[in-house]
Order: sequence, then C-alpha cells, then structure tokens
Amino acid sequence: MRKMRGWRLRLASGFAGAAIAFGAVLGVGFDGGASALTNCTVSDMAVDSEEQAFLGLINNYRSQNGLGALSLSTNLNRAATWHGADMGAKNYFSHTDSLGRSPSTRAQNCDYPGGAGENIAAGTNWSSAQSVLTAWKNSSGHNANMLNGSYTKIGIARVFTSGSQYGWYWVTDFGFVNDGTSGGGSNPTPTRTPTQQAAATPTRTPTQQPQGGTPASISSPANGSTLGGSSATFSWSAVNGGLEYFVYAGSSQGSNSFVGRSTGLGTSTTVTNLPTSGSTVHLRLWTRFASGWQYRDTTYTAASGGGGSQTAKATMTSPAPGSQLPGSSVTFSWTPGSGASAYFLYMGTTPGSNNLVGTGVSGQSITLQNVPRGGQQLYVRLWTYFTNTGWQYNDYTYTAAP
Repeated sequence: MRKMRGWRLRLASGFAGAAIAFGAVLGVGFDGGASALTNCTVSDMAVDSEEQAFLGLINNYRSQNGLGALSLSTNLNRAATWHGADMGAKNYFSHTDSLGRSPSTRAQNCDYPGGAGENIAAGTNWSSAQSVLTAWKNSSGHNANMLNGSYTKIGIARVFTSGSQYGWYWVTDFGFVNDGTSGGGSNPTPTRTPTQQAAATPTRTPTQQPQGGTPASISSPANGSTLGGSSATFSWSAVNGGLEYFVYAGSSQGSNSFVGRSTGLGTSTTVTNLPTSGSTVHLRLWTRFASGWQYRDTTYTAASGGGGSQTAKATMTSPAPGSQLPGSSVTFSWTPGSGASAYFLYMGTTPGSNNLVGTGVSGQSITLQNVPRGGQQLYVRLWTYFTNTGWQYNDYTYTAAP
C-alpha cells in the first residue's frame, strides 16, 4: 500500500465464502437464500450525485473497453456504505473491516448472494467521482477490478466522517451475481437478465411473516415426482395476500441456474431447458406479501435419456494434484470439460475459498503470479460451466513452495 498526495488506495479481487451455488455469475455466486442482515445497519442508503456520477463514469470507461455496464445493487451499496462509515468512525484503512470480515464475507452478511471484489480510497482532497476514477485507472490492480468483464453489479459509497484521519472514504464493491436489486431502498422486485444464471435472491427480512396467508407451493407436478422431459409446466394456487410470484429452478437448492422469473400474479410457468440426466431439479416458489418475500421448496427427478448432451467436468493435469508447487509463478492446466462452455478458478487458504484468486479463464490453462510460499496448504477449486446444469467443480490440494 502506498500513500499518494494525502490519500490512499487499496483493492481486493476474488471472492471468499461458503455455500457456493453457481448459476450465473459468469463466475461465482453464493446461493445464500434470504438471510438476516448482520452488522450492516447504515443510516443513509441514498445514492448521492457523486456516487451516481461514478456509476456513469465507470460504465463509460467499461464501454470504451468493450465491456458491459454495471448496475447498482442495494445489497452491495449497503456493504460499501457500512465499510466506508466504519473506516471513518474507527480510523483505519483496510479491506478487512473492524469485525475481521473480508469484502466477500461482508457482502454476504449484507444479503448479497455472492462474494465481492473491492476498491477503496481515502483522502480529504478526493471527494469527487472523477478524481477517484482517475486514480484507480492509474493503478493496475484497481483498474483490473474496474475492467473485469465478469462483474455485473456494483455498490458505490462515498462517506465523509468529520474528524477522521482521511475525511472522505470511497468504497466500490463489485459482484458477479445479479441479486435482483437496483440501488437505494429496500425490497425491490427481483429481476434476472436472460444470460444470468446465478441466484438472484429477493431482498427479504426473515422475521417478517406474510399477512393473510402462507406462501404458495407448487402443486403440479407433485413434489418428488420424475419429470417427463426437458420441458415442464409448474403450477400452484393463488394465496391470500400474495402480491407477486417468482420462480427459481436450478441444480441446487435455492439456485436459479435453469430459470429465475417473475410470473406476476400468474399461477403457472413453463421451464424449457431442464436437464435430462436423471439429476435432481430444485424449485423454489417465492411469494411476495406486503411484509416481504417468503418461499416454499420442492424437488424433482429430471427425466433420463432425453437426448441431453454428455458432460464431464474439467480435470486438473498440471501441477499434479497433491504435489508441491514449483514457486511463486505457477501454470495450472486441465483437460477440456466435455460439453463445457466456461471455466473459473479459485485458490485459497481454506477448502473452497478464493481469498487468493478468483478468476474466469477462457482456455484450459492459467498462469498465476505471486502465489504464496512457505510450505502451507493451498486449495484450488476448478469450476466447469455447463449450459443445462450450471457450474460444477473439482477440488485440489497443493503444498506451497518453501
């Protein structure tokens, strides 16, 4: 970390956390379902003019580099705002907050269903969106975060704390998962873009109970039954007080890797891209009441032998699984997954984590720099994406170079 004319910069990239459920993220998402907000209370969730200006500036910059626009996430805004206020109140400057949370853990605690990359900056003379964007563009790591083509959502916070060490604190949190939120406010209607496959969890306060009824539940096909093919129509009955219904179908509980759509007040929907491999299909039917979202889960067995393409996860070939890494620069290679359309690599210091690396890969190899040394255990998770079934992974363990 270096000091620049009275201000400071840091970034965090990659994702760390538990309960991962791939589905759209281009990469990684965390299928957290609706969970209680933990240590995320903020006094002001409004997006001010400079924060809005930053959104326009970064999206213009991404467009100039051939990348898609980022949209605001209420949950990432909450996480970013909390962190900016916490740094100012407690006079520190770090991606690890005063509770010991990484950006990914903090994002999940704030109801974002995935991990987060993060840029931070602080300084009394750096209150404008343009000044911060320019500084981050001139820093390779921060610039890489802003130009990561896998990100789809962003949280932006600009916080001023009188009497603090740096005055202004900027935090931008980046995420792969479309969480169905759109910035300030609460309980927005969940949305999902056609290409997105991750769990877009409707914002929900778990302690709230629906008024006038219980959540709707799928009545046809019967829970636990075997589906007839790659297409199925799911139906339910309207419930008292229900204001909207939202359907997830996915390869894991609570995910929407096959579909995630609102039906309004409609009581049926047809899903046309179901697997035909005999695997388990998970349905989650959300009901929106005046008090918030509630859901009921059902499971089914996919049809077998329905002409679905054969799939096989990519397998690590080099370095040999279980071996000692050769140094701080390591090239990982793997067999192409049969039927695979994308790959994603995690490296972390605990099983399934990516506190060291979390990146998409277009081919069948990647060279990582600055891999830790010291002989400790390092954990690599190689994700393979299949169009019909979403993300699957193989785990590997290595010993760091001495």
